[in-house]
Amino acid sequence: MELFITVALLHLFAVASPGPDFFLIARQSTLYGRDISIWASLGISIGILMHSFLSIAGIYVLLSLYPDFIFYMKIIASLYIASIGVRTLLVNNQIEISSLSDQKNITATKSFVMGFFTNALNPKAFLFFIMVFSLISNTNPSNETKILLGIYMAVATFIWFTLISISFSKISKGEFIKKNLPYLEKIIGVILILIALQILYLDYL
Repeated sequence: MELFITVALLHLFAVASPGPDFFLIARQSTLYGRDISIWASLGISIGILMHSFLSIAGIYVLLSLYPDFIFYMKIIASLYIASIGVRTLLVNNQIEISSLSDQKNITATKSFVMGFFTNALNPKAFLFFIMVFSLISNTNPSNETKILLGIYMAVATFIWFTLISISFSKISKGEFIKKNLPYLEKIIGVILILIALQILYLDYL
């Protein structure tokens, strides 16, 4: 129980910290609505699951042998997140929220993939899970316990961002948000680009 509480608290602080995942969900929910944003949330949670299983498999050994691996991840992640930011800046200001909502069936898979890669390519998330599973290894948990903790963090992440998706989609229906949506889009786009630059230039190791 103590192990679960420790992991749950670490994960709570990590997932609640504004980062590329949060601003992607803010973007998807305001531009495309709740359902599309929930698909992105699912993609992020699958990315969490991937990080967990890679950490359990002992990927930190690979990092000690090939430290440049993180460097290349930083480049790919920063370019990917920056591209989302640029696309957000270039969204047609005249597009109505209602017309964007009509694209749900077309963009659901795309939103899922965007959520997955935003999380999967994030070196901060990658190193966070290595750190978590390295810490709990001192208690000698079984592989089954590690897998269950990984599944918990993936499910908790999905629930968190689903709630964020619902909240932002409701807020976006207000007249003030509708009126100022073009400015909100630009702010989110700029923040995503700044996060991409932070990932590129911040030293993690």
